[in-house]
Amino acid sequence: MATNGGVSESESTAIDGRVVEDAAIPITIRVVAVAMAGGLLGTVLMLPVLVGVPAVFGLFDTAPVTRFAGFAGYLGVDPTLALGVVLFGVGGTVVLPLVFLVVGSFLPPGQPRALRGVSLATIFWCGFVPAFWPTGGVLTVALYLVFSLLAHWVYGVTLGTVLDRTIGIPQHDV
Repeated sequence: MATNGGVSESESTAIDGRVVEDAAIPITIRVVAVAMAGGLLGTVLMLPVLVGVPAVFGLFDTAPVTRFAGFAGYLGVDPTLALGVVLFGVGGTVVLPLVFLVVGSFLPPGQPRALRGVSLATIFWCGFVPAFWPTGGVLTVALYLVFSLLAHWVYGVTLGTVLDRTIGIPQHDV
């Protein structure tokens, strides 16, 4: 095997890969656009788990989505299901990806980096749970908790994978 300054080619590749992996990635318009594309894809992919499966069992209720839009009343806008859906989409496509760009480098696990999106999604799931709490019995609540967590993990792994495979997850120093 050929060596390069006393370092084998495989060692050199490993070192170069680690250096590239740990290099600071500035947050540019391109990085933001890719993150938002990953957020949009994640939002679309989570919907069958979050809405589709519960709807098949007659468990999906639109009232929490309309309640979610209630804070629009401060702007003089009546809360509607459509507004709730739009706000949910904007959150998944714009807000969460921007948060991930800022905090993604500090989230576990170290490797694979794409799973850092799952960590972020789990954190946001903790806020999602009370905001969209269903009415119903123990079975309804248990299924809500399971399917909403799985849906958030689908979102997180999608967001993390899109960023990790295209641009990389920006790394920051504190």
